[in-house]
Amino acid sequence: MNQPPFIFHDMQDSQMFALAQSAGRAGFKIHGITQSIKEAPWVKHSQFIDEVTELPSLGDVNKGIYALNLKKAGITGVFVPVVDDIADLLAEYAPLLRKNGLSFLTVSPNQIDMCNTIALQQWQGSLWIPPTAYCTGQDLLKTAIAIGFPIILKSIRDGFITFYNQQSLEIWLETAHTHYPLHLHQRVQRYIQGSTEKMATVLLLFDTQTRPVRGFTARRLRVAQTHYGPFGETLAAKAEWLPNLYHAAVELLTAIGWVGFAEVECKQDQNGQWHLLEINPRLSGWTCLAEADGAGLLQAYYHLNTTNSALEPVCLQRSQTSYSRMIASSGHQPDWENFQYSTYKKMFQHQTQACFGAWDKLDKQANQAWLKLMVKRFLKKV
Repeated sequence: MNQPPFIFHDMQDSQMFALAQSAGRAGFKIHGITQSIKEAPWVKHSQFIDEVTELPSLGDVNKGIYALNLKKAGITGVFVPVVDDIADLLAEYAPLLRKNGLSFLTVSPNQIDMCNTIALQQWQGSLWIPPTAYCTGQDLLKTAIAIGFPIILKSIRDGFITFYNQQSLEIWLETAHTHYPLHLHQRVQRYIQGSTEKMATVLLLFDTQTRPVRGFTARRLRVAQTHYGPFGETLAAKAEWLPNLYHAAVELLTAIGWVGFAEVECKQDQNGQWHLLEINPRLSGWTCLAEADGAGLLQAYYHLNTTNSALEPVCLQRSQTSYSRMIASSGHQPDWENFQYSTYKKMFQHQTQACFGAWDKLDKQANQAWLKLMVKRFLKKV
């Protein structure tokens, strides 16, 4: 009996491609979706990608058109969500997509709304929820005072900015109208102070009975610099078992009735208390670290989608692997800080305890395609 393939979207993205490689190494058949095979040569050169379909990304079309494109292309199998809009698509169009031959686990749209830090303000569990609010640009100062300083403004991607006191926010507001979209709704949150290393992530997979069958925890080491500081995507991390954080995240998502993947991003304050930053209803972009460290999230997800048998809850990570995003598509920053001889040596030795994203010992032709892109980017530093 033919086994359905794993389906990974946006293969032009190095993070999605790295996940597909993880599944391919485990012996699964892989069906990749990409915007353009010509612009993503690593897809056609990879020994792990069995079939490729060109489709517009969800960011370029609406959900209905994307779902229709999947149907017209005859794409069937186990679908893996790795970005928020794809997770929203699966939740909203679940009956239609399943009817068209896709298998996946998802919560409802209502449960996605429930996991917002604003909706969770009354949560009394082990994981603390920082005060959060939406407001207009005109009410920003008043809202920040009500929340309490320091605050972080999380209104636009790559535009997170912190204010440690009322005076600094007042001064900024006097000129912000010239360069910041204050006409948009603003998201304001109490800022948890501390270095990047105080941030950590829990990756979880819940079955249809809301049992956390697989889990993984990792601490961040470096994040991308954005317009106002280091508030971007993870550039480097290390696998580290954090039991208090894991159980706090499980407690919260179990109360919501979670099903499928969840990425729980948190930060630890000076007293050791964990605070929730956000919950994403999908895998993390750097789940390749979890798979390299033995978490087994993808294998478990495939099992739950293709069999009627249950899995026993267990965390399989070894906490031995580090991650540095040395391979990055044009939509992401590489870990420039780690571009040094010792890193190159590890990459070309393919050390088992170092994960560099879409760089695989067995995928030599794909490596060569990535290498051309990265040399070009390094010379231009873009």
